[in-house]
Amino acid sequence: MKRLLLALAFTLPLSAQIPAPSSFLKLDIGKDRVLADYRQIRDYFRALDQASPRVDYEVLGKTTLGEEMFMAVISDEANLRNKTRLQEIAKRLADPRGLSDVDAAKLIDEGKTIVIVTCNIHATEIASSQMAMEWAHDLAAANDAETKRRLKNVVLLLVPSLNPDGQIMVTEWYRKYVGTKYEGGRLPWIYHHYTGHDNNRDWYMLTQVETRNVNRALYKEWNPQVFVDEHQMGSEGPRMFIPPFADPVDPDVHPLIWREANLIGSNMAFRLEQAEKSGLIYGYSFDAYWLGGTRNTGWWKNVTGLLLETASPRVATPTYIEPSELRGGTKGLIDYKATINHPNPWKGGWWRLRDVMDYERIASDALLETAADRAVDLQRNLLARARAAIAHGGDEAYRIPHDQRDWPTAQYLAWLMNEHNVEVRQATNGDYWIPLAQPYSKFVEEMMEPQRYPEVRLQPGKDILRPYDIATWTLPLQMGVRVERAAMPQGTTRVTEIKPAMKEVIARGEKLAKKPRVATYKSWQASMDEGWTRWVLETYGVQVKQLTAQDIQKGITDIDALILADQPKDVIATGKQRPGDTRMKYEEEMPPEYRGGLEHAGADALRKFVDGGGTLIAFGNACDYVIDEFNIPVRNALAGVRAEEYSNPGSLVRLKIRTDHPVTAGMPSEVAAFQDEAIAFETTAPATDIQRWVLATYPDDEKDVLLSGWIEGASRLARKAAAVATTYGKGKIVLFGFRPQHRGQTHATFPLVFNALWWSVSGP
Repeated sequence: MKRLLLALAFTLPLSAQIPAPSSFLKLDIGKDRVLADYRQIRDYFRALDQASPRVDYEVLGKTTLGEEMFMAVISDEANLRNKTRLQEIAKRLADPRGLSDVDAAKLIDEGKTIVIVTCNIHATEIASSQMAMEWAHDLAAANDAETKRRLKNVVLLLVPSLNPDGQIMVTEWYRKYVGTKYEGGRLPWIYHHYTGHDNNRDWYMLTQVETRNVNRALYKEWNPQVFVDEHQMGSEGPRMFIPPFADPVDPDVHPLIWREANLIGSNMAFRLEQAEKSGLIYGYSFDAYWLGGTRNTGWWKNVTGLLLETASPRVATPTYIEPSELRGGTKGLIDYKATINHPNPWKGGWWRLRDVMDYERIASDALLETAADRAVDLQRNLLARARAAIAHGGDEAYRIPHDQRDWPTAQYLAWLMNEHNVEVRQATNGDYWIPLAQPYSKFVEEMMEPQRYPEVRLQPGKDILRPYDIATWTLPLQMGVRVERAAMPQGTTRVTEIKPAMKEVIARGEKLAKKPRVATYKSWQASMDEGWTRWVLETYGVQVKQLTAQDIQKGITDIDALILADQPKDVIATGKQRPGDTRMKYEEEMPPEYRGGLEHAGADALRKFVDGGGTLIAFGNACDYVIDEFNIPVRNALAGVRAEEYSNPGSLVRLKIRTDHPVTAGMPSEVAAFQDEAIAFETTAPATDIQRWVLATYPDDEKDVLLSGWIEGASRLARKAAAVATTYGKGKIVLFGFRPQHRGQTHATFPLVFNALWWSVSGP
């Protein structure tokens, strides 16, 4: 059909055949208070596919809530006709084992730069989803020589939204309140069904279907050389971050990754400055160490990944920024003034959706310019990185023995590596082997080995630069899987399909005499941890009900166990953060039905629920709320501790487990847990009407606490309790001073959550 329509329109100029997004959607795209929702964007790209020989619409899969996720492949007509061959070339260069220099040179000469640009993973960062339509239209319709040259040398993979479900949520919420005092305000729920903002923390664990959709296109189908992810940031600082990245840097990433990112980023900044766009910054906030985001994971897979962050308006509503409101105060910009990495500060004023789109568009065009100019270099450099990774691996491998405490989780780890397009092999005895003489050897090592966060200081004696996100991701520790490094044996067979034994685990739960009725507290200050809790439980077949503050205040019925996910105690209690010495008291109002926290009525209802036989389970900071509201013999020994005394951005710590309690049934005597909270418990001997159990403790010696990551002040955890349980009336309370289901990754501590749920319907 596409060919027929193109043939019928052949006599018209190309630009006349291509519908512009504003005319097609009958919306003034980029105008104040105007947004196209994801379904409109999808329909526009379908029309573009039909109208243009330069655009192919490719379905990536379904989203969590059932939307069609897509990618536009944009290049000149000859390249799109030859698409399969170009994919084959990119795949061969990405895995050059057995490829001669002569054959490699021929492939590079025939191949093209493949660039992926992803937009709008964070749903409120919405401008890129609008810009993508205009950019695609202009690439499809332009007849100038420079655009033709770029499209001849580059294949662009454009994903207008990595979070279609969230994009729809945000546009619907925004449209509902345009013209009211709530215009441009935040959503009272997370903008991905399970993960919210953490959908950009999932790119090595691949828990979400959207992540897997794009990961498959990236590393199994297209193998791009360059990956650019377009975001938005706060309003009261620089207008746009463009690489080079900030320190620290992971020394195991090939240096050509950073050189290419700097090359591409510098041309973006150059073109933006030429267009008189001020407020550009590099070496700011966003580091070159963390693994978990979209383009970050690609660094260890030989792909040059760049992050763009542009200042935000109020969704599509203009915001006015006073010059005195412009601030630094973070890594790379202590004071808001001209510096070598920020030579032309924005002076303040109105900031609009159209401003964001213009900055993003200029940077995106500059990306294509560099990709076209450096087509040979970019292909050749990826080949060099892949060859270096293969040579680095030598004859070593990682072995996942079949003889494990938890074989289904070990099998899940092997499945995960295979999903990443890592070569996984299996021996006749069932052991999985991951050879390191492969292109993704650095990625495999990064996943399997403990992290030691680099101590980079701006000056001698100053504090180290803190990580952008967490400081650890070691999968064997997180998942409780025994992995060994050894010489790669002969006689193994490559496996291309691994089915995790999740159904087996779910089936075990079906055999319980009574299933617990489970609910989570759904705060109007949306909690990503609550979303992750639902994802873990529902993945393992546990049905979960969400209770709002209003629901709880009416009384908790027909529930056996209620989970308070990680959230500050003041947010749980009142729906607001407690203002600190440096925090402004002002908070925007929400619509009346989305205000408040549990308040006194909710706390009374919780006490009545537990006293009557219910089980209350708290994760992380929510434990402080329970300690405050319930008369139990537990206190947080780290309450009020200063940051210079204890700091943990997110590390794996060693726990000693008491194994004779229902909550710890089946657990090993030691386990790794993810900890990033200022929480460690002390208990005391209670009166005879209450029982308490210390379920897990930190080691006696502070040197034994840290397994992977970085902690300042580990001595404050030593000999403290990490998890406790108490009775309360006829009910039970379980406090985890860490997140046992952290981002769907910590399989080693998942059983603690399930055991706590089963305990709610079993004996004392």
